[in-house]
Amino acid sequence: MPPRMLFRMNTVRIPAVSPRHDGEREPDLTSMYVIHRAMLTDLRRITEVLGGKDPLTGGRNEAVRAYAGSVLTEVHHHHANEDDLLWPIIERTAGHAVDLDPYTDDHQALGPVLDRCRAALRGDRQVLRRCLAELTDFLDEHIAEEESDLFPIITRFVPYDAYAWTERQVARRASFGQLVFTAPWLLRHATQEEGRRLLAGAGAPLRILLALTRGRYARHERAAFG
Repeated sequence: MPPRMLFRMNTVRIPAVSPRHDGEREPDLTSMYVIHRAMLTDLRRITEVLGGKDPLTGGRNEAVRAYAGSVLTEVHHHHANEDDLLWPIIERTAGHAVDLDPYTDDHQALGPVLDRCRAALRGDRQVLRRCLAELTDFLDEHIAEEESDLFPIITRFVPYDAYAWTERQVARRASFGQLVFTAPWLLRHATQEEGRRLLAGAGAPLRILLALTRGRYARHERAAFG
């Protein structure tokens, strides 16, 4: 059964690809591990702030909600990119070894949870906290299953070049406005070695963007979390 594309943003032509052979270079899943960590870490941080006793007044209230909105955008785009780009590559290389239906079923179920979170962004603090806590619990289980069950399949069957193609497509689909948050956000949640890997294939434009946006991101983070 082909995956359902609940999060599809636009149609992408998927290249012909064959399973990885033994001895061929394995795909580098660093970016997936980092974005998973970034989403869960920040959703927990936001939920903790919203559940605290300190009042959220003025600038901090706006900063927390704006930061939450950016993270929700990252969650949406991450799953859209899986639906549009990664799942078709996995089907072509490892369809015989994995059933993607449970993961696409999760994407179907994720849509309404995200919608509730977005609707709560401008509303009551505790309603937003509950919605984000629900999203965090959902993603915690979904990501754990992906990393334990699906990542080994990707490593075994998806060629390095095919996975690198998906990462290039992800970068091309991101708007400048999204990259202003995404690029420094990922580096913020990466270890030093992970950051080195993420930047290894980055061109001059991305490095310049990072230089220009890291300070802005750090100020936004401090305004939201102190």
